[in-house]
Amino acid sequence: MARIFEIGSRSARGAAVFATVAAVALGVATPANAAASNRLHNGSKLKPGHCITDGPASRRAKFCVGKNYNIYMTYKSLTCTVYAAKGHLSGPSAYVQVARNGDVRFYQYSGGRLLWHSKTSKFTGADLVIGSSRPGGQAKLGVDQPGKAFFIIKDCPYHD
Repeated sequence: MARIFEIGSRSARGAAVFATVAAVALGVATPANAAASNRLHNGSKLKPGHCITDGPASRRAKFCVGKNYNIYMTYKSLTCTVYAAKGHLSGPSAYVQVARNGDVRFYQYSGGRLLWHSKTSKFTGADLVIGSSRPGGQAKLGVDQPGKAFFIIKDCPYHD
């Protein structure tokens, strides 16, 4: 049975440190670590120059917002474009955000035009996640409605 800790308590900090040390020693991510690195929470913004990542360095999957109005995934040495602006758009204010219904949206700037969206709409409260799979060797970008559904938006396959 799992033990519930109060936030900020000494025992919670100790448990978090122990879980992190154990995860590093085993080479796996704890749910808390995975949530911090490979997930863009519903309503949060991912801004230019920032990425969400998952996996060990040898096969790390990343989803990033570029500085020239592009969003892309990387896996090993491969880059897969999700969206690239046509024309001469550039600037630091573009961002990706997951709407309440789970639609992943890429905006030119706050209150600005919608450049791209995933067309997912039935995933209330879903987060955007990036991960990698061993069979077939590829990165996967999707929306995750914890405990209910997962929908893949884009694959980034890698071939040796």
